[in-house]
Amino acid sequence: MNWAIFQDAGLFFIGSFVALFSIVDPLLAVPVFVSLTERDTREQRIKTARKASTYVFWILLICFIAGGLILKFFGISIEGLRIAGGLMIIGSAIDMLEKKDRLLPQEQIESAEKEDIAFSPLAMPILSGPGAIAVLIGMTTDAKNILHYVLILFTIYLVALSCFIMMRLAHEISHRMGNTMMKSFTRIMGFVLLCVGVQYIVNGVMPLLRAALHR
Repeated sequence: MNWAIFQDAGLFFIGSFVALFSIVDPLLAVPVFVSLTERDTREQRIKTARKASTYVFWILLICFIAGGLILKFFGISIEGLRIAGGLMIIGSAIDMLEKKDRLLPQEQIESAEKEDIAFSPLAMPILSGPGAIAVLIGMTTDAKNILHYVLILFTIYLVALSCFIMMRLAHEISHRMGNTMMKSFTRIMGFVLLCVGVQYIVNGVMPLLRAALHR
């Protein structure tokens, strides 16, 4: 019995981390962070990375706490959330496979003129955008016990920490990996994200089909 609980918790944690990390994708924010902080000192970059990752943590935590209330307030079913979230994830995955920038040229210009870019555009919408929020709310609906909720909190912390590490080392990563390797990694993460999005849609559609067939 204990082994079954441990195995279930392990699978839930791995699935949650892969899904959230893939949609947040801190590595994809590296080139944006590099371009927006190229004139900053090392200390300023570290401060920006720390603030942005902290914002990511709090945004995801708020969505984790208020996710169920949001669904009830707007009358959104779990199935509807999964299907909509899956479509958003697939859209993000296609952008990653096609290597589209997360910021439009005009948004990049506006961001470069800001004094503080930690919250916008880094934390929102680059890292913790609508796709990440949809995935997180979907994870909370899949949680079956208190251990699952604890693992979601741990996943949020690890993803936020990953964001800090990636941005903290952004200039080194960009220099050592180069554009070719970063594009390859982005496409791999895009494919993983595409699979996650398809699975979200399947999980949303199947209960609806079963309910329709049993009428």
